[in-house]
Amino acid sequence: MNRLYLLLILMFSSLGLTLQAQGALSIEPNIVRQQLTIGATSTQGQEEIMKVVVSNTSGRTLRLRWDKNVIYQPYVWESQVCDKEASYPPAVTSNYDPLQGVVAPVVLRPGESFDLFVTISAFNVKGQGKVEVNFREVDSPEKVIGTAAFQLNLIDADERARINRAGERPTVYPNPVHDRFFLTSLPPGTDRIDLYNTLGGKVRTFNKPQEGDSFEAGDLPQGVYLISLVDKNGKVIRTLRLLRRDFRP
Repeated sequence: MNRLYLLLILMFSSLGLTLQAQGALSIEPNIVRQQLTIGATSTQGQEEIMKVVVSNTSGRTLRLRWDKNVIYQPYVWESQVCDKEASYPPAVTSNYDPLQGVVAPVVLRPGESFDLFVTISAFNVKGQGKVEVNFREVDSPEKVIGTAAFQLNLIDADERARINRAGERPTVYPNPVHDRFFLTSLPPGTDRIDLYNTLGGKVRTFNKPQEGDSFEAGDLPQGVYLISLVDKNGKVIRTLRLLRRDFRP
């Protein structure tokens, strides 16, 4: 009985520590999305600065490390992080990496907040990029306690004109697509996106799509595909045509 009692105590203690870690940090907003047109202003297409507010919602002081993870972006794009301690060059992917000589944890007292900035430099090269910043406590690096995501879609004037002509109708772009595509003006109630080949086979499903999300197609064979916008009851709201093509240098 005593052994069972001790086991239950250990289980609940472990659960309490896990919940405490999960609720220790608040990030607002946790996803930042931007869509810009090259040349729309003097600076658009060069770099975009995005911000989130990170807050300590626990009852203790946190020593935070962050790790930058580039999910996807054009080869020439760069990104850099600025926290309350320093602004780091693009090559730095963490504020706590002793092997690289970077040991600058962000110390947050209970209730304290700071602004985290991510700058994406696109160098006037159109494309899509997504950067995630994962937060951990320095003393518990195995547990991610918060994630901020930053998405940038940089289009040119021709793509902007096509989007404007489409108005409120759902539109896929770029089309033809090489790697990732976007959808504009998603109909209300869209619960998932199904992608079919010309033989009627479903090759991919994207659940809970949001305006500004990008969708991976770069590993699919070249050819024509059908995009079905589906509601939560399985009813197809709209079907669009997508051409997947490899671009030759």
